[in-house]
Amino acid sequence: MFNRFCLSTGLAILGLMATSLTAIGATTNGTVTFQDDTSATAPVDPTSPNVPLTTTDPNNPATNNTGTLTLDVAPKTIDFGTVTTSNAAKTYTAIGNYNQYLQVSDKRTTANGWQVNVKQDRTLTNASNNHVLTGAVIHLPQGTARNSLNEPASVADSNLVVAPSVSVTTADQVVFSAPNRAGVGKATSTNTWNAGAVTLSIPKLTAQVGNYTNNLVWTLVAATTN
Repeated sequence: MFNRFCLSTGLAILGLMATSLTAIGATTNGTVTFQDDTSATAPVDPTSPNVPLTTTDPNNPATNNTGTLTLDVAPKTIDFGTVTTSNAAKTYTAIGNYNQYLQVSDKRTTANGWQVNVKQDRTLTNASNNHVLTGAVIHLPQGTARNSLNEPASVADSNLVVAPSVSVTTADQVVFSAPNRAGVGKATSTNTWNAGAVTLSIPKLTAQVGNYTNNLVWTLVAATTN
């Protein structure tokens, strides 16, 4: 009797131990909150826009614009140097053999499409005597458009639109744009050309001795004509 009682008691203890090991459920919440990135985007390598520049490019300074759609870089100067006058119509070529470029960053997640316009604030003018080179036109060449999301980013992005050439006037003209299509022109895009490919045409009987200046004005807008 005693042995039989001990065996039964042992089985009861094993049953209690098995019940105490049953797992109890638990949950862990996951959470994330997104907000717009409105910080300024630093200049990138215009020929491979997924690569940040490690040194400052004095020919293409940063604008430090902030927001979700920004023009980050534009050429500092278009310089035709010192040239001789001509009573005949003549075309001059800008000096320099380096990249000039525009850089656009589009961090928007609920809107697509943008365009960069260019115009001049005035015709080239001599500030010392107010002589205007009437009819003078700066011509921008067609650039090469790239995007940092391309693989590889160094290859031209055929989804972006670059004007074949632009004869700059006092009215806005589209020079670089992304169509209103999902994914096009997002992250960072560049439009690059050689400084020495910019030209200036002067009509006959127009040039006079002196220094002439004007400003090109670049404007980024969240709209396209595509």
